Amino acid sequence: MGSSRYLKVLTVLTFILALIGVFTYNIVDYNEYIGRLDSASQPYQEPDDDPIVEEDIPLRVMFVGASITRGEVSTGDRGYRKHIRDVLISQGNEVNYVGFNRFGDWEDNDVEAWGAFRIRTITKHVRQSVPALQPNLVLVQVGTSDCFQNDDTKNIGSRMRTLAEAIMEGEPRATVILSTLATTPDPHFEECILSANEQIRKIADDLMRENKTVALSEMHYSEGLPDRPKPEDIGPDKIHPTDDGYIMMGNIFLESIREVEEKRFLQQPANNSIPYDGTTGREVEEALKQKAEAEHPIDPPRKRAFRRRV
Repeated sequence: MGSSRYLKVLTVLTFILALIGVFTYNIVDYNEYIGRLDSASQPYQEPDDDPIVEEDIPLRVMFVGASITRGEVSTGDRGYRKHIRDVLISQGNEVNYVGFNRFGDWEDNDVEAWGAFRIRTITKHVRQSVPALQPNLVLVQVGTSDCFQNDDTKNIGSRMRTLAEAIMEGEPRATVILSTLATTPDPHFEECILSANEQIRKIADDLMRENKTVALSEMHYSEGLPDRPKPEDIGPDKIHPTDDGYIMMGNIFLESIREVEEKRFLQQPANNSIPYDGTTGREVEEALKQKAEAEHPIDPPRKRAFRRRV
């Protein structure tokens, strides 16, 4: 009888300790993220606790796009970029975000994105910034502006290919992750989003068949994949995701980063004196930016009518 009672007590204690262990693990790994995000989003869960990228590969990351890439209309303008950085840093990776813009309420917030820009204009800026900063990982999320501004929507795919090729020509070491576009609750523009995504998938597939270091992040729920933003995860302007929607997109990008790492696409970044840690200063990046802008000036984009800023 005493032995039976002892076993019951031991079982209960073991269960309590296990719960404490799980709770502590979540606080240690994600306390910074959870404490700052005013949202109910779930943090990224690592499959089998494996790191996404080996620690010996510093990540010099460039995010390319428009206002969704910038993270506009999210808490602190963090979008998905801050979440991705937090997860990679928590796993021991050295990370430096690079780009000719800065946006968001954290220190390493460099980005190559402008609100309302279309693919054709972004491509001009990429031809200037990529050779200067030499990122080894480029995440592309652009095309929503093309739809909302009705810019030759039947040829979004060909422009996306031109953009991808410009990145790879500007930095041959770069791995490029293209992404499809997130949904919109606006049925008129959703038709364009779905058409654009078909084009983007084909371009990504073509580039992969050509053995380019390219991957695709599927952002649209229409493909039946879980944890993709749905109409209820898009904000009142029917363009920008909610905080939850942005974190979903960040997790999708993280899975694509894992994919390109498993394929051994990621290479060491060029030795151009840019530090591996994005919080150590921007002096080198600023000098490279000024040099590139002086040598390769870009004409201001032509104004085009649009319904909403994207």
